[in-house]
Amino acid sequence: MELNKGNSIFQSLNDIGGLMICGYEWGFSKKDQKAAETEEQIFYDDDAVTTFPNKSAAHGERAFTWRYDNRIIKWFELWGHPLSRTGLGGEFEKSIIQTNWCNTQGHNINENYYRKLINPAQLQNFIHHVKVLQPSLIFFMGSEIINVLQNQTVMKEFTKIMGHPDSGPIKLQKPFLGRRFRIGFQKFEKCNIVSLPHPSSSRGLNDDYITLFSEDIGGLISDFKERRKIKDEARLV
Repeated sequence: MELNKGNSIFQSLNDIGGLMICGYEWGFSKKDQKAAETEEQIFYDDDAVTTFPNKSAAHGERAFTWRYDNRIIKWFELWGHPLSRTGLGGEFEKSIIQTNWCNTQGHNINENYYRKLINPAQLQNFIHHVKVLQPSLIFFMGSEIINVLQNQTVMKEFTKIMGHPDSGPIKLQKPFLGRRFRIGFQKFEKCNIVSLPHPSSSRGLNDDYITLFSEDIGGLISDFKERRKIKDEARLV
């Protein structure tokens, strides 16, 4: 099965034990849909080498306009771990691999999230990526994903690779004047998981609220860098 990834593989960085960004499915903007329907040529270089924060070599300047990517990149900065968008960046940028639980593409998931993600084909897609990439830190971009992970069938397959969890998922809220979202955390023998609201479709999601978790999430990223002995060029600038 071919890897369903959004950026390049870098040996000894994100090929095994990296930081995985995992959403529901690939986005398909209405602008890109219209271009496809009118057979307008969209620049894409399949051979280009890219990192998660800088996919311009493969997609051109439009890569810097994607709301999903831009929001996540901003969050990393708010957590104290900025990502370079210049060239291929450094070891930290190359340690990140982007994928999705499903190998489908759409504006949004119209059906029940739970039903779609436990579909055998989509579950197989996710488990295959976990088995091949064996990430040591996973960011689920979509609050329902960690709930699906607790499904008995899913958990059985996941724990074969990542070992057993310390406990069930812990979901935290912080005091905030605006809308408060629950951020999920779960620790397995071989990886840590953080479950976040969907960056581009969660109504009322405020970056100031995400910043309140900088110690919790930023600490996990720091631990990840320390374990992997990753040089942190962006934080030294």
